[in-house]
Amino acid sequence: MGARLRVFLTEKQDKDLLNLRTAKVPQKVKDRAEVIRLNAHGWYVEKIAAHFNWASQTVRVVLHKWEKFGRESLWEKPGRGGKAKWKEEDIEFLEAALKKEPRTYNSFQLADKLEKERSIKLSPDRLRRVLKKGIIWKRASPSHKGKQDPKQRDIKQSDLDMLELAAAAGEIDLKYLDESGFCAWSKPSYTYYKKCQQKRIQQTKNRGRRLSIVGLFEPLSSFVYGLVIGGVDRKAYIQMMEQEAEAAAEMKRLRIIVQDNGPIHKCQEVKKLWSKWEEQGLYIFFLPKYCSEMNPIELEWQHIKEDELAGQMFDDELELAYAVIDGVEARGKRGNYSTQRIKFKSRHPT
Repeated sequence: MGARLRVFLTEKQDKDLLNLRTAKVPQKVKDRAEVIRLNAHGWYVEKIAAHFNWASQTVRVVLHKWEKFGRESLWEKPGRGGKAKWKEEDIEFLEAALKKEPRTYNSFQLADKLEKERSIKLSPDRLRRVLKKGIIWKRASPSHKGKQDPKQRDIKQSDLDMLELAAAAGEIDLKYLDESGFCAWSKPSYTYYKKCQQKRIQQTKNRGRRLSIVGLFEPLSSFVYGLVIGGVDRKAYIQMMEQEAEAAAEMKRLRIIVQDNGPIHKCQEVKKLWSKWEEQGLYIFFLPKYCSEMNPIELEWQHIKEDELAGQMFDDELELAYAVIDGVEARGKRGNYSTQRIKFKSRHPT
């Protein structure tokens, strides 16, 4: 086998590529910049390809173009053919409206807004094709971003970036912890069905009790989780953390757990155990308040609910639990990571 493909960056180049994360540039440019940074920090081509869900050859092309053309290779070359009636500023105007205005828009409303406020006339169908380059039709969701402390978030994001690079280099184990919940009545979703007819999902007799899950996610490696009826209490959390601390001590390897500021994560009983866990090699990295998007396990919860459970109704908590277990295992197979379920010594384990 030939030598591994590796690029080398100066400190200035690395910082420049990092700054593209928050710059107003196409997503493809951000992805290519991140590919180059990860390779420079020691990631192999195959690992980068798995991380981005790309073909290995695509990653190699990006790296070779960087070596040949430098920063210029991150952008697409201008194409031929007729020129667009709209400018990039017009699309940025729509993006700003979608981001800032407290409402939702469909393509007809966006086309009308573009014509009235920018004097650009595009049909809804044409506008949909234009927006596909960076904007897609999807559900809106509630957000706490307005409550975030931007300065604190930037500091924590920088620290987390360094931890992720250390984990990628194999220096530490980095895992993400969070809790979520499910109920017997899943939210209806889109489905294939006959034209001019609507599929109706019959609700079960009882909604039942909430099924809670607590998980530890190590991207591309493992997902450890436990299920309980009701809410996750401090005893279940402590049991999971004790298990991680023992594993860190046995392996003699630094292990970092990224988590939010939930009450059970900072209760007095837990705080008394922090020094013990640190002696065993287990440390906790607390995310800033209202910054759940910094935790990748949130996407796993979303996919389980929207892809695996959506549109299903369950007769009882046991049937729901089996569906969640199947959903976690399905996600593990698609994401190429192992799954492990632990049983808690609680009043309502599953």
